[in-house]
Amino acid sequence: MDGKTTEWRPGPTVCRCCLSEGCYKDISTEYFWMGKREVYAEMLLETFDLTISYAQSGTPNSHSRLICEPCISRLRDAADFKRQVKECEQTFLQCFNPISSVDIEIPMDITDKEPVKVEKVKQEKENSYDDDDYGDAPEFLDDDDDLDDQPLMNLATKVPKKETVDVMDLLDNAKAVKRKSSKAKTSPAKRKAKEAKPAASKAKPEKKKKESNGVNQVNQKAKKNAEEVLKYSTLYPFRLRGNTLCCVYCRDDFLLPSDYRQHMDENHKTFTISTAFAHCAKGKEYLKVDCTNLKCRICGLPCNDIPEIARHLYEFHGCDIDLDAEIRLQPYRVDNDQFVCFLCDKKLPTMTKLCRHTTSHYLKYTCDVCGRSYLTVEALKYHIRCSHSGKFTCRKCWSEFATSEERKEHLQVSKSCWGFCCVVCGEKFKSWELKQKHYVQVHGRPGLTYACTDCDIIFNSRRLFYSHFRLNHTDEGYMCPCCGLKFVSKKQMDDHRLGHTGEKHYECGVCHKLFTRSKSLKQHLWIHSETKRFPCLLCDKQFAQKVSLQGHMRSHHPEVVFED
Repeated sequence: MDGKTTEWRPGPTVCRCCLSEGCYKDISTEYFWMGKREVYAEMLLETFDLTISYAQSGTPNSHSRLICEPCISRLRDAADFKRQVKECEQTFLQCFNPISSVDIEIPMDITDKEPVKVEKVKQEKENSYDDDDYGDAPEFLDDDDDLDDQPLMNLATKVPKKETVDVMDLLDNAKAVKRKSSKAKTSPAKRKAKEAKPAASKAKPEKKKKESNGVNQVNQKAKKNAEEVLKYSTLYPFRLRGNTLCCVYCRDDFLLPSDYRQHMDENHKTFTISTAFAHCAKGKEYLKVDCTNLKCRICGLPCNDIPEIARHLYEFHGCDIDLDAEIRLQPYRVDNDQFVCFLCDKKLPTMTKLCRHTTSHYLKYTCDVCGRSYLTVEALKYHIRCSHSGKFTCRKCWSEFATSEERKEHLQVSKSCWGFCCVVCGEKFKSWELKQKHYVQVHGRPGLTYACTDCDIIFNSRRLFYSHFRLNHTDEGYMCPCCGLKFVSKKQMDDHRLGHTGEKHYECGVCHKLFTRSKSLKQHLWIHSETKRFPCLLCDKQFAQKVSLQGHMRSHHPEVVFED
């Protein structure tokens, strides 16, 4: 890691966690990543018990409150790992008392000679969040982690029996719950007094318990299948960072997929399965895998896709795979110069577009109001809160407005709510294009170019490149039925088709003149307006249309050059 060196001097734009320049986000601002709320100062405190000092009076992205993207990624992984360890610990503890979700103290050394005393620990009440407040929770609670409030069991002092426990069966069948923090131990006298008066508990509906257990088992089976397939096949797992492939084991970036596969073959012949899934929150996200040269690691048999390799491993090698359950892997066929969907053979212009398209095949949760689909239930709830709560809410500062126009006006003037940030100086922008223009003009970076992989044409505009690729190298788009000309959007095609049909649906309310397009009618209405938009600066005449001003300048002021 490029951290602090002996030559480092305090500077205005450095990361608070590694002291490297080029900072991405504010350490105390609320962000949302993959549908989850993130405040990096809080994550550092919860995960490592570290408090980062910064100026409370400073504005977001001020010099003392910056954190870089690599540190953010490492912090996410650490927080996920801590959460995973807690959940696994609770799963193992449930082996001793699976009925009640209580924490049990287990001695490190267990022998047959001395009895082992197992003490009860008082369980704290679970925090609950309504669906409407789901996105504001300190961390998104899992529907599968609802704790059942039950009376504490009376545990007798006895010697544990020796028996063989299948760890994987335990993990598959046990209910994963978050381990609760316990209060300090009380004296034996106080403990007996509390035992005499059991606390009243409110049992949860049996139906909800069964549903939670069912969903949890489905997720566990899907992740277990993915782990088995990845372990015994030549799949190449990866993460996407911009347009580069990031190694899930060592985090090295590779621009060419062939270089990435060579890196995996040479440096990661042996690997830890849990590391590959570390960035997949709670096993609900899909792991991206390159299926190029897919083979069985045991016998070397080539396979065409993930279901085929899973069936082969189950039938011929006895691997623990449930063929009726899902496999939590997203397949890709990554080439150096072509981006084609592995599932439907659709061509995409960039690797980023390919990943977004592939994810669309796995969207399970659909909004009942607008029909949009999402990968996780957390993302769906976040969408419902932002779009269908009946309130016009800013997604950055969560301020509420009476109308959508007021929210748009707020986004125009509130710089702290702009969604695009310069990684060098922390300046914020309304759009991605303005940020790229800032890089070129202020920081001297070369402008981005987009090369078409099919015809080698280079574009300076991302929008023009996407339009060119869609019109010339895919079967998408909208074709005019009159002349066969192709357009990116249906609106453009309909607007063009009116020139062939001569249809005029837009009528002037003053002179009843008909127009083909609404834009033409709006321009015409300036003729009937008392306000003229184009005055002549030489003779003070005014004109409703720019073409009229141009004609006037050519006729009456030919000696003056009129500039558009």
